[in-house]
Amino acid sequence: MPTEQVKPGFLDRLRQMIGKQAPYAWARDVGIGKSTFDGIWKKGAQPQLRTLLKIAWKTDISLSWLLTGKGSSRIRDSATAISSSNITTQQTKMMSYILAASQNSADFGFSTPAGELNEQQEDYLAFTTTWITQEMKLDPKELALVTVQGDSMSPTLNTGDLLLLDRREKQMGNDGIYVIQQDNNLIAKRLQRGVDGSVMVKNDNHAYETQTLLPEEVKNLKIVGRVKWTGQRV
Repeated sequence: MPTEQVKPGFLDRLRQMIGKQAPYAWARDVGIGKSTFDGIWKKGAQPQLRTLLKIAWKTDISLSWLLTGKGSSRIRDSATAISSSNITTQQTKMMSYILAASQNSADFGFSTPAGELNEQQEDYLAFTTTWITQEMKLDPKELALVTVQGDSMSPTLNTGDLLLLDRREKQMGNDGIYVIQQDNNLIAKRLQRGVDGSVMVKNDNHAYETQTLLPEEVKNLKIVGRVKWTGQRV
């Protein structure tokens, strides 16, 4: 199948956007792999949606301008929705969505920066931008999805449920359900702070005992993020 070529002027706009930076250093900073950037920079290949989303998240460049040359080049200066016929229907729909990537324990060892799309990661869930930013008051760059394993939080959370995390909350503030890292495992627990500075690690399944961390032990609690939304099977 022949490589789909970008629209006329795309590479000129990309070069303008990169400016005096070294192109491959810029791509690395944005999170675009070398082989992917080679295809765009040298062969004129059409960037995939996830690559375009990386550019949007890491820069202030309007994707509408980058792809079509129309409107303002800066996101903050543009209030016009992307609707040009030069953008595919899929791209037009997805620009109003935020993709959260499914993570594993290795990712939370900071092998993958928060909010970035891994080129090899294919498990995403799309949320509307307005719901994430306005309704939930979340930062798109600080989201992560994890999947529940086990029954310690049943009936609230069950195996296979999806959890949307706010990774800004790595320190326990209010009581709530958090995902913590224990050895190489990610586990969801209900955390409750005591008046003496201790933290109770609770399970909604009463077959599991509550663990109490003394104030001097709380500093070793590795919080990945606070659970803000759950998606459950029925």
